Amino acid sequence: GLKQAIITGTSRGLGKAFAEVLLEQGWNVLGISRTHSIDHESYYPVEADLSKAGVASQLELPISPVAEEFLLISNAATLGDIGYLGEISNSSIESSLMLNVISSSILINRFLAQTSNKKRTLISISSGASQNAYDGWGIYCSSKAAMDMLMDAIIKEREIRNDSFTRIYSFAPGVIDTEMQEKIRSSNPDQFSKLERFQELKQNGQLASAVVVARQCIELLVNANTFSSGRYDIRNL
Repeated sequence: GLKQAIITGTSRGLGKAFAEVLLEQGWNVLGISRTHSIDHESYYPVEADLSKAGVASQLELPISPVAEEFLLISNAATLGDIGYLGEISNSSIESSLMLNVISSSILINRFLAQTSNKKRTLISISSGASQNAYDGWGIYCSSKAAMDMLMDAIIKEREIRNDSFTRIYSFAPGVIDTEMQEKIRSSNPDQFSKLERFQELKQNGQLASAVVVARQCIELLVNANTFSSGRYDIRNL
């Protein structure tokens, strides 16, 4: 039967890796991103800038009426300006929270509304930063904490409704070799005290490959009967 995945942020990094792994495994993939770099007969691109107000609620979300299983991977996120509160732009705060929290929440809301009584999985890509405060990353840390708590609340709601169709996960994937890490490494040490540590991770080859992490997450889904909805650090599994 047809399996449809919806993934945000598929132009690069982990989102693109997720799309490629799922396409390989026979999924139909709807990618929501500003730009698209995947050419595949089962890939459907939706061009949208989720950091802008109103976009998430208005974009086309063509959920297949015949699919037997659905997956939403809420992956798109930005660090925004790396800098101390009081020293970053207000517009950076606005666009970061729009992408990381508001658009993500609206798409989750739309997904749950449009796939009720179907087998479905919701994955929010979290971060260790949701539980550990980093200087210079205040908006990113707080937005990831907000999404973790939203997932906790949805898990509770689905349990109360005895919804056996839905699985919900917050996956913290660890430090991955993507453009987000490039941005971190080129930040200003006056605005981020852990800069050297992140530069060393790259130098010492300690960054995970996006494709490897995507595969790990998808494997967990296949074996999902062995672990329940909740928050997981991929590095500890």
